[in-house]
Amino acid sequence: MGKPPHYQDIVLVGGGHSHAVFLQLWARSPLPGVRLTLVSPQVLSAYAGMLPGMIAGHYGFSDIHIDLPRLCRASGARFIQACAHHIDPVEKRVSLLGRPDLEYDLISLDVGATPCRDIPGSELAIPVKPVGHFHRYWQQLTQQVHSNHQPLRLGVVGGGLGGCELAMAMSWALEEPVYSGRVEIHLLQAGNKVPPDFPLLVRRMVARELGRLKVQVHRNWRVAEITQRGVYSDEGQFLSLDKVLLCTEAGAPPWLAQSGLALDGQGFLQVDEYLRAEQHPSVFAAGDVASPAHTNTAKAARNALDQGPILFHNLRATLLEQPLKPYHAQTKTFSLFSCGSQRAMLTRGGFSAVGEALWHWKDHCDRGFMQRFDNLPVPARKPPYSFLRSLLKPEPHGLDQRNNMSVAGLRNHGPGAVVGNELLNRTLATLPQPQPATITRARVDDAAVIKLPTGKLLVQSAAQLRAPVADPWLFGRLTALHCLSHLFARHAQPVTAQALVTLPPAAPEITARDLQQLLDGAARELNQHNCALSGGTTSEGSELQLGLTLDGVAEAQQLQSPFNLRAGDCLITTKPLGIGTLFAAELQGKARGRWLQQALEVMLHSNATAAEIFAGNHAHAVSDIKGTGLLGQLLDMLQWQGDHAKLPVRAESGDGQYQLPLGARLFADALPLLAGATYCAEHGLLSSQHQHNARAYAALQNPTAWRAEPLLPLLVDPQTCGGLLASVPAEYAEGCLAALQAAGCRHAAIIGFVDELPAPREQLLYAPQPVHLARGGDWKKLAQRHTEMIS
Repeated sequence: MGKPPHYQDIVLVGGGHSHAVFLQLWARSPLPGVRLTLVSPQVLSAYAGMLPGMIAGHYGFSDIHIDLPRLCRASGARFIQACAHHIDPVEKRVSLLGRPDLEYDLISLDVGATPCRDIPGSELAIPVKPVGHFHRYWQQLTQQVHSNHQPLRLGVVGGGLGGCELAMAMSWALEEPVYSGRVEIHLLQAGNKVPPDFPLLVRRMVARELGRLKVQVHRNWRVAEITQRGVYSDEGQFLSLDKVLLCTEAGAPPWLAQSGLALDGQGFLQVDEYLRAEQHPSVFAAGDVASPAHTNTAKAARNALDQGPILFHNLRATLLEQPLKPYHAQTKTFSLFSCGSQRAMLTRGGFSAVGEALWHWKDHCDRGFMQRFDNLPVPARKPPYSFLRSLLKPEPHGLDQRNNMSVAGLRNHGPGAVVGNELLNRTLATLPQPQPATITRARVDDAAVIKLPTGKLLVQSAAQLRAPVADPWLFGRLTALHCLSHLFARHAQPVTAQALVTLPPAAPEITARDLQQLLDGAARELNQHNCALSGGTTSEGSELQLGLTLDGVAEAQQLQSPFNLRAGDCLITTKPLGIGTLFAAELQGKARGRWLQQALEVMLHSNATAAEIFAGNHAHAVSDIKGTGLLGQLLDMLQWQGDHAKLPVRAESGDGQYQLPLGARLFADALPLLAGATYCAEHGLLSSQHQHNARAYAALQNPTAWRAEPLLPLLVDPQTCGGLLASVPAEYAEGCLAALQAAGCRHAAIIGFVDELPAPREQLLYAPQPVHLARGGDWKKLAQRHTEMIS
């Protein structure tokens, strides 16, 4: 059973509470034929109800965050890490920073609110959101408090419920210095009520809790200016503060003002009782960014959670032409919030209570909510296309047919499987293209005519990848960088590229969208290296794939060989290992979003500059680490042909003297690894190519000593967009490493040493194992010893 074709695109912009609930429900009940995409600038979404508990020290950072990529994997949705900055509801497209627009059929906005910066000097203060930034700041601040015994005055601007919780949590986290008087915490509120919008009894109980934690409350203190020394009120009063934290009411995202959508007086998106934008039935919104016209309830996390199921029903119902459900805000809801220590306060109507038992109840509820998003089953396959007609209501332009064109008509094989050159050429024509002097052509085509400069050689390379990510634009970038690395390693200049695109069955609009995103991403990286995407071909297949055939040019004397290693050289690599195991874990929904984020940052770093640095430091051999992993690539460079291969021809030198074959000593402690790679390897989350690559273990002199170590599978972990591996003379190694790190290769490391293998006995006919894996080693001593031996 294969995946059903896609006919409609639902795009969720923002990783707020409503969208998190939506994705969790979609994981249980997806709609075949609909492609779901989540766009978020962060990979983690903080649960607001547990934020004060994290500040107080009751929870860790990961305890209060929803891992959005993992949630998307479980729900079968695409995750795109990007920041939206405009929406066109007429053309049905959303603009993203740094990448092409994303088209949609239905869209939902849950982008939250933006911290207000309208107070002069607010850039000197620390906003509570985004939570990730605030958490890093808070960690640094607490370390400063405990290591530096100087007095410190902290101010929280905003006396709403969030500000009260934050001030109490800070006081509890800094209990000893606060009670000793060394640290002061001040809460500033513009009005007289702290917190506002609560009955008098609740405000009195909150005041008692604030007093118990020695939080100094300043009522009727409207901040007019923030300075390095403190804050001024609108009446000219001055309060000396060392640090200022902002917890004021947030505003609407400013980019909504140019959207053409109906907004309320504060700039938030006006929605009807179905959470649908007025006059634009394809646009929905929930959470803080939404302003329901039929209700006047305050924005709260509870409302966002309640809106999630309504949003889930109404988006599906819109596609299926079924009745929508109205959203009714709870009028008699209760508030349950923390009071710094393991105490919580409950309010509902005229009833209020505070105590430790309420905190334990709140803790139980909060942890239960977070568990809904943890360990969700990852669907192995989606229902086949044949289920669509039985599950979905047929319609003229519904989920199984669009614009009177069915995907079934696209399902051909052989030459008929070509999606269409017209679509490809139309897409290529929209992309910015460099025009190298070596290309002579008038238009994009299946073939490019290249005029070679006098005295230069043509260097060709080809590679094809299956999509490791669900984002076609990102996949295009990764494929281009992966393929370009082959030419960089040979020190050749890329000139032209031809694309080989395989697209899964989908409605024509979906196919066009994917092709545009895919080629735009590839062209971006190719253009960065003055390489023209001159043409290509498309076909239909079961999954998205992209291949590139690259042509480059180089002078004969500048070409870099991967086989010219010399004894005494240092082995230097430019990127960490672990890409294969991390994406194997991602397929099973077991990789953390932060791990994948770091891996993608590494993968998107071009190897072009590193190749130039190696050339400038007299590298004897350079290769890029690919599907065979580090160990496999090293064995290729050593020209090792297996544990039963005869000694290489070069064992006999020209003067009849015996020349020893080369080997290598790798330093395990020096190998750079991606975050999470060791964890994934320990838990057996390995690439499907691992078993094939593991045959390289036969080249290790001491595999038994490492059999139980997680590092062993990482040596043969296949790398997509992996780093370069170079053999550099020892006298240039330190300077080369410093240049690499200065150029942005922050994971670059000297990982080993090239040496001659021990002299074999006369009767030994086969090459010995060439690689020794040591725990650590001093390459400088090895280089010195080698120099002494040959001198």
